[in-house]
Amino acid sequence: MPPLAAVPDLDRELDELYGLPLEEFTKARNDLASRLRKAHQSEAAAEVLSLRKPTLVVWAANRLARTEPQLVSALVEAGGRLREVQQRALAGEEPASQVDDAATAERDAVRAVLVVARTELDRRATPSFLDRLTQTLRAAAVEPESALLLLRGRLTEELEAVGFGPLEAVARPQTGPSEDELREAARERVAALRAEARRLDAEARAAERDAEERRRQAEAAAAELAEAERDLDARR
Repeated sequence: MPPLAAVPDLDRELDELYGLPLEEFTKARNDLASRLRKAHQSEAAAEVLSLRKPTLVVWAANRLARTEPQLVSALVEAGGRLREVQQRALAGEEPASQVDDAATAERDAVRAVLVVARTELDRRATPSFLDRLTQTLRAAAVEPESALLLLRGRLTEELEAVGFGPLEAVARPQTGPSEDELREAARERVAALRAEARRLDAEARAAERDAEERRRQAEAAAAELAEAERDLDARR
């Protein structure tokens, strides 16, 4: 019996896979791997089967790339522009005002995407979730390979933009950073730490509320059990 025809376009299949509703990902991934095995593409099947189900943050970023391609393209363009300007600024080829302008444009682009994300995700768009989504979008926008994946809606994992972000990959002049650069780096780092602290505080508060609710449920169950035992004793 001749081998089955190969899957004609694996890239297209993967594009469709990452565009599915989150709850359909695992089954569709397994089905694709099965078809690849039947088509005698065992290596591709193993790679597909190893793909992890995206987190809600990754899924949301990929969905936004499909539903709002212009906004996501504008974000990637702004992130790339910011990276370039910062690189030139560190080499002494751009004034600080250009860096400020590029950073403002990048923040505006992120904000525009987040406005849509809040509307589309409704109750799932918690402060913690939006912070993680912001980190992933900003990090992807300034890293060329991740930017391409984001534009295609094919991100596979959450990313993190910490401190200077794109500047961390830039070689500094041999004379060392200026005072202005150090102050700006410190401000960026403080902002990142504050955002992380807010996220952790929100998660801690949510955990406390959940624990309190479980305690009340346990107390109610204990009271109901005691009443039932008293009723049983009275009937003996």
